[in-house]
Amino acid sequence: MVNSYNAIVKEIAMFENRITPFDHFETPCSGSSRNVYAHQYNNALNQFKSSLLLGKISRLKKRILHCPAWLYDLNTLKPDLSLRGSFYAGIQVVQIRSIIGSEGKVTDFDMGFHPIKEMSRERWVSMAMAYLSRLPLPPVELVRVDNVYFVRDGHHRISVSRAFGQTSIDAEVVTWQAVPPFPWQLCGVEMEPLTVKRLDPSTE
Repeated sequence: MVNSYNAIVKEIAMFENRITPFDHFETPCSGSSRNVYAHQYNNALNQFKSSLLLGKISRLKKRILHCPAWLYDLNTLKPDLSLRGSFYAGIQVVQIRSIIGSEGKVTDFDMGFHPIKEMSRERWVSMAMAYLSRLPLPPVELVRVDNVYFVRDGHHRISVSRAFGQTSIDAEVVTWQAVPPFPWQLCGVEMEPLTVKRLDPSTE
């Protein structure tokens, strides 16, 4: 678990070759620090188990109500989309509820970004501990089509953030310009018009 935790910190630090203050982070050695580490680990593990169970309940409800329970696969949808171009939209604050799919990775999380498999526990818990430690996580990468988003990178970050009650997340967005109708609209997934907040580094 320690090796996994240190690995996730190194992965974050190496994002786009940026160095963070946590580049040489090691597991705490003092007694009080160990207690904090143990508390965070138990918190993260319990949150994973809770999210796993909530996902099962949520998918059952959605199946009864005939609502989409699984993430849409953008790679599968792409051939049927009438694309007219794409552009880089910058780093934005995106509502997690508006993220409905993934670019080819749809077997690990459901529509609510609950983890599906027990085998994802180690990585999920490691990311949750980084979240609880307030480590600087890089923005997730999303593709926007109409008023919804698909994950290119950052599935675990989204899942962990949502599990801890976060409703929005920083994201680096690429917008695909396409012509409706869209498959998710036909299935009843219709989002409200989005008010996008762009992050401007010059104002910080």
